[in-house]
Amino acid sequence: MTRSSSVVSASDLGRGHLPADVRPRRSFLVAVANLWRDHTHRLTWLQWVTDIILGLLFAITLGLPLDYNAVDETTLTWLLLPSWVLFTVAIIIRRYAPWPSFLIVVLAALLKSIFAFGPHPQDVAIYLSIYAAVAYGSRALLVTSGLYGVVAPTVIVALIPHWNPSSFTWDAIASNTEGSRDEFLVAAALIWLLFVGAGVVAWLAGLLRRMHLRAQEVKNRAAIIELERIRAKEQLTAEQERTQIARDMHDVVAHSLAVVVAQADGARYAMKSSPETAEAALVTISSTARSALVDVRGLLGQLRHSQEAGPEPGLEELPALYSRMRAAGLDLQLETKGEPRALTTQAQGAVFRLVQESLTNVLKHGDATQHVVVRVSWGQVFEVTIVNAIAEAAGSRGQSGHGLIGMAERIGIAGGNVQAERLGDQFRVHAWLPLASAQPTTTEELKGEPARSTIERQAL
Repeated sequence: MTRSSSVVSASDLGRGHLPADVRPRRSFLVAVANLWRDHTHRLTWLQWVTDIILGLLFAITLGLPLDYNAVDETTLTWLLLPSWVLFTVAIIIRRYAPWPSFLIVVLAALLKSIFAFGPHPQDVAIYLSIYAAVAYGSRALLVTSGLYGVVAPTVIVALIPHWNPSSFTWDAIASNTEGSRDEFLVAAALIWLLFVGAGVVAWLAGLLRRMHLRAQEVKNRAAIIELERIRAKEQLTAEQERTQIARDMHDVVAHSLAVVVAQADGARYAMKSSPETAEAALVTISSTARSALVDVRGLLGQLRHSQEAGPEPGLEELPALYSRMRAAGLDLQLETKGEPRALTTQAQGAVFRLVQESLTNVLKHGDATQHVVVRVSWGQVFEVTIVNAIAEAAGSRGQSGHGLIGMAERIGIAGGNVQAERLGDQFRVHAWLPLASAQPTTTEELKGEPARSTIERQAL
């Protein structure tokens, strides 16, 4: 085989034309990666630190590979080192990867049994793994861990006669291994009930945690559904208003143009014979056109600046919004700078809708497990900033969504500006608005072009 025939070109890789010996290996790696992703959970850095500390505490206390014999002597045994390492790793990853953690625990317990070790403080890791398997694992792992909690103690009891009584810490049970059969059965039953009871307690505790997490997820979904319902209602109201405005505009334009056409025709015929009549017709045309122009401008202003029916929410309703979002699962951090000053009603409504839309987007697209920061600054202008972490599974959030455009329109109508952008693994929405005392008052200022948001300028 020549060198050229053994080299895979870049174009072949781009089109998926891989050699037969490469494709199976790549498919296997992809399958393993997908399997690992499906059975792992995203943890925050605080959760990782907590689990690592717990694993290290276990490793230096209960998990130490020490053999406690019947004469109160403690010796280091190398046979317990494999289970010591495996149990420690299982505790650290129990929330991140419940299935691998459970399998590691089973392997460690099996190694202890092979080396003929009886109950040991290391066994606490088994119950921690059962708890995590039920709380964070799949339904199959829930059932499997429950079966293991019953089967494993049965195997342990069955292996009691094979243990070395001199290394068994429970003197009463150690003596019964060579005593009568009835005494041994009673002792074995007590051991079995003890281990099974501990497993049942761990399993039920994990089930309660699982139910709590599922209830939180349902609550989050219900909050998102409610926000979507409110948004749909607002959009329906706005659409109805726009439809009514369109009808009104049709009536104004049709009526005004009909009058203008009729008067223009009359003035054209009367121009030579009756100049006074033609002049009156032109006056009528002028007044009708001016009136129609005012009406059309007003309707267009309503079409662009139309508000929902009912009172516009203000800044005083933000605490209630924060409470609802916290109840939905967001970890909000509020930061306020400066002394509050006056904002127009329109600006307050725009700020409320911007914060509401931004926090809703965090629930839908962001990483709700991370902190969400809401900064409010009162200075020469009013500024509000919402920063949140982006979920790994979420795609890049562009600036063409209806929510972002709606925020830009509202803030722009109030004379402000909006900037929404992705910064690394975070998404940032920043808006500023003029204070009530800084609103334009002169004719020249009012004739100026309204402020456009960054999103609108990028869309042009």
